[in-house]
Amino acid sequence: MANPFDEAFTQSNPIVAAATRIRARREADAAVDGDASPAPQRFEDAEAALAAFAEQLRSGVKRLNAILGERTGVTYVRLLRPLRVRLRFRGKRVGLDLDEMRQLVRISGGNLDGEWQFDPNAETPSLINLSKLSTESGYGEPLTAPNLLRLVAQDAELPRPPHLDAPGPLRF
Repeated sequence: MANPFDEAFTQSNPIVAAATRIRARREADAAVDGDASPAPQRFEDAEAALAAFAEQLRSGVKRLNAILGERTGVTYVRLLRPLRVRLRFRGKRVGLDLDEMRQLVRISGGNLDGEWQFDPNAETPSLINLSKLSTESGYGEPLTAPNLLRLVAQDAELPRPPHLDAPGPLRF
């Protein structure tokens, strides 16, 4: 009989494997969240706020890709003049375009289509959807960089640990 305290037995146990997946999902969520309490800032215009939002996205993508791997991770692209940000993960694409004249951000993709405005009272850069009616669900809910990354990478699967591919503890 196999020793239940042996590491090989523990790693091939389906309950331990499920707990490992749950722990890995929590690590991915923690990587997306990053620093929980950045210093509050006030922004002069939408370009400065979008630049701060893009910086939070960049650091979140960097942490998330450290877990998922560069090849299967989220692609982040920042374009200047006018400021634009693109996120891509597998089949999902989200684009953020700055409208300097109206001080708005146009988001396309990921069921977020519409015009968004930065919340001037928020401690971190957060966007409020101006395209939703007050009777629709989600009206007035802020969109932060971690929330956007969660939406883009919600179908992410962490790579299968190699020890799960080995034969189980029961050998005949």
